[in-house]
Amino acid sequence: MPTVSVVIPCYNQGKFLDDAVSSALAQTWDDLEIIIVNDGSDDAGTAEACNSYADPRIRVVNTDNQGLAAARNNGIGRAGGTYILPLDADDRIAPEYIAEAVAVLEANEKIGIVYCQARLFDAVDQDWQLPPYSLEEMLKDNIIFCTALFRKRDWAASGGYDTGMIYGWEDYEFWLSLIERGLGVHRLEGRYFYYRVSPESMVRSVEKSKKIEMFKRIFQRHQNLYSDHIEVWLEPLLELREPYLTGRLYIDNGQGISNEDSVVRKLEPSRRTIRFPIDRFAGPRALRFDPAECPVCVDIEKIELGSPGADTALNLHALKSNADIREGNHFMFSTDDPQIYLTTEEALLAHCREVAITCTVTATGGDALREIIKRLKKKSDLSPRRGLVSRWLRSGV
Repeated sequence: MPTVSVVIPCYNQGKFLDDAVSSALAQTWDDLEIIIVNDGSDDAGTAEACNSYADPRIRVVNTDNQGLAAARNNGIGRAGGTYILPLDADDRIAPEYIAEAVAVLEANEKIGIVYCQARLFDAVDQDWQLPPYSLEEMLKDNIIFCTALFRKRDWAASGGYDTGMIYGWEDYEFWLSLIERGLGVHRLEGRYFYYRVSPESMVRSVEKSKKIEMFKRIFQRHQNLYSDHIEVWLEPLLELREPYLTGRLYIDNGQGISNEDSVVRKLEPSRRTIRFPIDRFAGPRALRFDPAECPVCVDIEKIELGSPGADTALNLHALKSNADIREGNHFMFSTDDPQIYLTTEEALLAHCREVAITCTVTATGGDALREIIKRLKKKSDLSPRRGLVSRWLRSGV
């Protein structure tokens, strides 16, 4: 029995097939077989191309047209390998791919999927920029292409590819099935997979209703996985509904700044007084106010320390910050981590029960960056602000 079975479904793609087969035969790992699944091709040359190989490592399975998911299942069901690598008939792999992927799977039983970095070719010639693997990214969209190695036993245990995914994304659903069973994912650093982008595929798209149908099916089949990580979807939905800003007051008890020693409050774009209770913190020595978690322009109108029997207003002129521009008590930050230090005596903090900050947020995100750039241009002082200008350009604002 071979260690690896390369399964190549083929439907009317005979003109590309030899590139895929040749790339599999060129692997540095030679203990493999190639199973070509002719999925009911009805063009002139595909059946002939599928049956043109005399190499004993190559087998052909002929079926009626059943779709890509069924074609993969038909090939894997006949595979003798411990490990499976699906490869579409119009794609290619680099010689090192299988050897490096098998090494990972054999070294760690907890890893169930091994893939690599990729490159696009044909109508497009560039690296395929996919984010590094994380479960959070994977639940948002498929970031693992179809040509990844996995164990045949895991395919069998998961039920294989879902033949109900008739409009695509069958590989996405399959990867989630493996992940849901507790299997880990490993991405190789090498760029070993080449994905063909044909001129036809650049103009062909799936109807929105069909996409909805397929993703609805994925969600229904993996309800527990999505419900256990529902925050992945809730956070962008909240951001879409309304920009949600939070201000945070840090209390330094002599141990430095930490999220554990802080109070968070929602920040509205209109003028308001935000109250931060700090009576639960023992021995505060310093305070820091972070008005948002993004670039922001904010007017600080009043800061009061509430103590039993009296409130003390801080001198706003003594405030220090990491603002790019300060005009009076108007602070303008280009950083995602804006900070304002509340300068006061420790003796006042010893009896403080609440910090009340009256402020108005005038701009956030891209609007804040635009406002800062506008002010800098007026001052004709862009030279020391190259980092800010670069961030502004990258943000697309």
